[in-house]
Amino acid sequence: MSTTTLLLQKQNFKFSAAHFLIFDAHRAERLHGHNYQVKVDITVPPEADLIKQGYFIDFNEFKKQIKKRLDQWDEFVLLPKDHPEMHIQVKGPSLEVRFRERYYVFPKNEVVLLPVTNTSVEQFSRLLSADFYEMFKSFGVQRVRVSVEETRGQGATTVAGPEFN
Repeated sequence: MSTTTLLLQKQNFKFSAAHFLIFDAHRAERLHGHNYQVKVDITVPPEADLIKQGYFIDFNEFKKQIKKRLDQWDEFVLLPKDHPEMHIQVKGPSLEVRFRERYYVFPKNEVVLLPVTNTSVEQFSRLLSADFYEMFKSFGVQRVRVSVEETRGQGATTVAGPEFN
C-alpha cells in the first residue's frame, strides 16, 4: 500500500508579523519582525480513489483556506497571552502590554494574542498544523505537516493528525 502526500508551498503562503522571543527569566529579544514563509504537506487516505479520478482534490480547495488562515496573522503584532510575565490590559482602542520592565501600547486591532507561552516558529507551526488538520479532516486527510520559516533555512515543522493529537 502506498501513501500520497500533497505538497503545497506557494509564494503567497506567508505572513509578516512582529514578535519577540522570551529565552529565560532574564533574557528576551527586542520587538522585531519577520516575513514568515509556510509550507503545508497533506497526507491523503490510502483508500482515496486516486486511480479512478487521477487526483485527490482540486488544490484550490486547500490553498484558499491556507491563505485565509495565514492572513489572520499578516501585518500584526503576535504576542503570547499564556506567558506568566505577559500582562495585557484593554484600554479603549488600545492594548497595554507589560512584560518585565517593558511597556508597550498597541492599537488593539493590530495585535493577535496567541494561546502560547512564546511566539516561536515551533509554536506557530504547532498552532497552524492543528488548525489545518481540523479544517481538512472532513476531506478525509490523515495528517497535516506544517513548516514555518522565519528566514530561509531557519524554522520549525509540526505534524498534526489522529496519532499526533
